[in-house]
Amino acid sequence: MLDPHTIARPVVATTHGAVRGVSADEGLCFAGIPFAAPPVGGLRLRPPEPAVPWSGVRDAAGFPAAPAQHAGITPELEALGPHAVGVARALGAADGTFSEDCLYLNVWTPCLEGRLPVLMWIYGGGFETGTASPPSFDGAALSRLTGAVVVAANYRVGALGWLHPAGPGGDRWAASANLGLQDQTAALRWIRDNAGRFGGDPGNVTVAGASAGAFSVGALLALPDAKGLFHKAILQSGSVTRVQSPDIARALTENFLSAAGVASLDELATASLGRILDAQSSVVDSDIGRRNLPGGRIWGVVHDGTVLPARPLDAVAAGAAVGIPLLIGANRDEIRMWAELGGAGYRPADEDALTAEMARANVVDPPALLEAYRVRLRAAAPRPGGTSAAAPDELRDLRTLFLSDAVYRVPSARLARTQVAAGGPAHSYLLSAEPFGAGTGAFHGAEAFYLGDRLTALDIDTPDNRAVRDQLATAWSRFLRTGDPGWPAHDLAGSPTGTTHLVGPDPRDVHEPPLDIAAHWGLGT
Repeated sequence: MLDPHTIARPVVATTHGAVRGVSADEGLCFAGIPFAAPPVGGLRLRPPEPAVPWSGVRDAAGFPAAPAQHAGITPELEALGPHAVGVARALGAADGTFSEDCLYLNVWTPCLEGRLPVLMWIYGGGFETGTASPPSFDGAALSRLTGAVVVAANYRVGALGWLHPAGPGGDRWAASANLGLQDQTAALRWIRDNAGRFGGDPGNVTVAGASAGAFSVGALLALPDAKGLFHKAILQSGSVTRVQSPDIARALTENFLSAAGVASLDELATASLGRILDAQSSVVDSDIGRRNLPGGRIWGVVHDGTVLPARPLDAVAAGAAVGIPLLIGANRDEIRMWAELGGAGYRPADEDALTAEMARANVVDPPALLEAYRVRLRAAAPRPGGTSAAAPDELRDLRTLFLSDAVYRVPSARLARTQVAAGGPAHSYLLSAEPFGAGTGAFHGAEAFYLGDRLTALDIDTPDNRAVRDQLATAWSRFLRTGDPGWPAHDLAGSPTGTTHLVGPDPRDVHEPPLDIAAHWGLGT
């Protein structure tokens, strides 16, 4: 095996040309490798085309620009300190340079010889932001912790990656649906053809992602063009249910075209990038609940019927992922950070508004579910002289419990249940670790600090946090190699809701969703 420390500038011949990488964090890094042609000019809003081959040796020491988006790391955010910046990056915020010419990937590998597991990472960011490059995503730590070859690829975000062909002449653009998924699939084809040249095993590829990345993974399970390109899947804080209907997606695109001041996709193909970015932000819901519950207006995966023929949950139920082991994770307090940052606008106007939101999430008996959450909340923190009417902060906390379940935890449990019922393997876990303490809890994106080994950088390098990092790294490493993270598989016969492993200070098997609310969500019966 070649020692990476003896190879200052290693050269690897890919299918499109040779690249020269650098030593990085006990391994090697090859940055900015094209996996498709630049989606600019006549290729804007078109499916990814093959990368153009090059002669000579291409320097792969500099990371590529992030996909076109508004900067998420602002001076105002930086002034709040490293924890705030760390959370923003964990949620998909990017800084640095941005460009439509973005279809490049980065490879981090322990060595160039061998047949190591390959992990393709898909970043999150609400399908509107994100990048495959540091500092938002640094695959060096994940490669070191898991012993895998880590590949992270940019994909188009916002309207450029996720608009649904609509408007005058929209039928001529039918092949341009779900461009972000098509970009991800092009990267998977590159991995199939090139992973072995970087010390990876093209026959053992795991596609993994968090948040929007995990929802992308869920869609890839049902995508015909991705079939056979990966062998295992990890979904962290995302599942298969965050999929727009064609009608809602069509209306969103039409509103976007109007906001951008163009009459058709043909005109949009030559519109200024600034106009596109401003318009795409103006037509989506900003509230975390309205965005993610059924009927929400947000960019992302669309059940278009052409690129994505079936809804992913239906495809999994029909056996599309039977041969693909799934590792499905969620965080206990997914929505807590948005509740902390949302201020008064996050709180429901009253209890009726909250139960109406629950009904929108297809809860059968919203008042009963609300009462179950209230019992849980008051048992954890009893209020003197508690009454049946919720105090304003209790309303906020009740909504946080509900949205954490509705958007992330219950859909994750439902995916595990569906996969097992179809005859496929699934393991699930719930992260209970609190990197910044009880105030923010195990919030959405918290796992990134452990899997990215950011404990020292964020001044949270405690024995408890190191133990959680090691739990997650060991589980992911084992799953990448064998499809088994080291705890019992999700088993519908062994628990009313299936067996889920708690990752945190008190690792053990638990019910997910908890039995006090499972029946209200149609699970556990």
